Amino acid sequence: MFLWDTNILRHFIEGHPTLRTYVKRIAWEDIALPSVVVAEVLRGRSEYALKASPIQAPPAHALLQETRDMLHCFHIVMFDTSCVIPLQQLREQHKHHKSYADMMIAAIAIAGKHTVVTRNRKHFASLLPKTQLANWIDLPPAS
Repeated sequence: MFLWDTNILRHFIEGHPTLRTYVKRIAWEDIALPSVVVAEVLRGRSEYALKASPIQAPPAHALLQETRDMLHCFHIVMFDTSCVIPLQQLREQHKHHKSYADMMIAAIAIAGKHTVVTRNRKHFASLLPKTQLANWIDLPPAS
């Protein structure tokens, strides 16, 4: 399973051509969003909707609905009890040098033996082996 980081989801929405090439080559069922990414995306859209001025509120709330609908197209891999021990180990190894959300995503990948697809490989380089990291934006797929 390929777990998309938030930045990959953003590129998907924008229709990035290299990402589209990867998506065409992989079964849609093999692509998923970690529940952490869903929470990040919905938090951002919700904060925008809640803080919008009266004139900005209608489009902000429409964007929230549009995002919610788009997320339904994806399989979501939940952070569950199998992720607790990997997360505890990552927190112990990295203390406060890594984003908690990134460590949660890495824990999901470790527990499920998934690959994290991200443009920010440096965020995950010390959390996951190279075999569990992919960049579908800057590295075109092999022919």
